[in-house]
Amino acid sequence: MGVRAAVPGLTAGRRKLAREASHHLCRVLRLGAGDRFTAFDPEARVEADATVEVASGEAAEVTLGEPRAAAVVAGAALVLVYGLAKGEKVDAVVRDASELGATRIVVARTMRAVAKADGDRAASKVERWRRIAEQAARQCGRADPPRVDGVVSWAEALDIAAGEATARYCLWEEATTPLGDTLPEDVARGAGIALAVGPEGGLTSEEVEEARTRGFAAVSLGRFVLRTETVPAAVLGAIRVLASRS
Repeated sequence: MGVRAAVPGLTAGRRKLAREASHHLCRVLRLGAGDRFTAFDPEARVEADATVEVASGEAAEVTLGEPRAAAVVAGAALVLVYGLAKGEKVDAVVRDASELGATRIVVARTMRAVAKADGDRAASKVERWRRIAEQAARQCGRADPPRVDGVVSWAEALDIAAGEATARYCLWEEATTPLGDTLPEDVARGAGIALAVGPEGGLTSEEVEEARTRGFAAVSLGRFVLRTETVPAAVLGAIRVLASRS
């Protein structure tokens, strides 16, 4: 895969890179003048061959080749609604979801959430999650990091997901319908998929009903009760495996 760096507004020619990309290339990876890497534009979903002209951890100068369609981007919509969790759990979920092909991640407030985030604190968290998504996309070869939204109400998060996916699932420990009954067919037909996952304390029956009214089927992953940060990786990993067969 080689070295990759995000370069928004990617066009052919010589330019200075932003500090974060410069630091990653020239300080972390120790690229020098003449070294080559692949630049990608997260918005335009294009990439280009690039060469370092001036190595600097603050403002590296590079020459960019002609942009081309990115080789690795997500296919159908894959939206994760995730109940705000405590500590660094959301960081880990965003990283895993980005590597496993999520196209959008919506972090939501729920009734049993232990963690709280409002105002400037929420904005700071969302900005960090977006950086994590971009870094994860860079590391796994994607040119299209998932969009990260939050922190919004449970109802708003469900509405966002419902607008992008026709196959909708709410993962709930009290559900009796196995996710495995219908997920393989959804993946095979290339349907947009939305997954709703609660926080540490789980979802209330009222929140599950909110999801049902928006077309989300309440489904189970089986007898094992998984941690909130494990559920997205388990389901998204299954989708990745199923998608690799088609």
